[in-house]
Amino acid sequence: MKVETTLSGSFPKLPLEPGAPNVRVVRNRMDQGKATPKDLAEAARETTRRIVALQESAGVDIPVDGQVAWDDEQTYVARGIQGFEIAGLIRYLDTNTYYRQPEIAGPVSWTRPVTVEDFRAAQAMAHRPLKAVLPGPYSLYRFSKDRHYKDPREAVSAVGEALALEAKALEDAGAAWIHFEEPWLGRARAADAALAAAALTPVFRGRKAKTVLHVPFRSPAAVFGAIRDLAWDVLGLDLVEAPDSWSLIAQVPKGRAVGLGLIDARNTKLEDPRQVAKEVRRARAMRSDLSWQLCTTASLEYLPVDRAAMKVARLTEAARLASANGG
Repeated sequence: MKVETTLSGSFPKLPLEPGAPNVRVVRNRMDQGKATPKDLAEAARETTRRIVALQESAGVDIPVDGQVAWDDEQTYVARGIQGFEIAGLIRYLDTNTYYRQPEIAGPVSWTRPVTVEDFRAAQAMAHRPLKAVLPGPYSLYRFSKDRHYKDPREAVSAVGEALALEAKALEDAGAAWIHFEEPWLGRARAADAALAAAALTPVFRGRKAKTVLHVPFRSPAAVFGAIRDLAWDVLGLDLVEAPDSWSLIAQVPKGRAVGLGLIDARNTKLEDPRQVAKEVRRARAMRSDLSWQLCTTASLEYLPVDRAAMKVARLTEAARLASANGG
């Protein structure tokens, strides 16, 4: 059985070749009054085209658009949902990167598509179905400051319902895959299980597209009992930074798929495809009743662009080796 390949989130926006469109440079020029929104849109379009083409050339089965227009994994979507305001910079988890913190200032509701036009534009450039990427509702709530709701369960449910409507809009636009990025699930405690389930239940209810619940950095073991039977299709696990996530494979419901995060998105060291393939075979030996994807542990965006490109090549080569002769 073939092991499918995909990425988990965004890709570096910097160009591989000198003189190619550079989104960061154009944004800086706009701040100086030396470029226009049209210039930025053109740079973003060409950067997206490059990212999609790079994945397809490498043989990625389920490409992503690279989230070129996104400031970070939270702000772009939160800015388009009623009830959110965007505040100042705050540290992203325990890293040295920062994001603009969303703040819930009023009732959260979905009023219009946020990511659909970007998805349609990227899909028109691709020869394979792209995977749409959204922040997971539990993490979007945890990354935000809640100034409105007195009951966290009401708040996470509202965020989940808003993102469910965004997912529906993506489905209507032709998205066959929708990926929900949930780094906070790995930081949740057992006491947070009901809250996590309340956040996630709406986004998986009634989906036509195949869905991915991806948890980077840490294992979601503390809340897995509460999210195990939700209607996701693929559970993405970080098996590099959170090797204890291996133990969750035994608990995945029969007939689902597991995304094996074995390509490290936080380290420039290049993986040996043969060793990665060996780890894929280890997983397959554990559960013959599951399907498998091979993926990056998280977004590749913070790696140098040449290293990110080489990681993509190692990803597809490892999947080819793991799939050869039935694995």
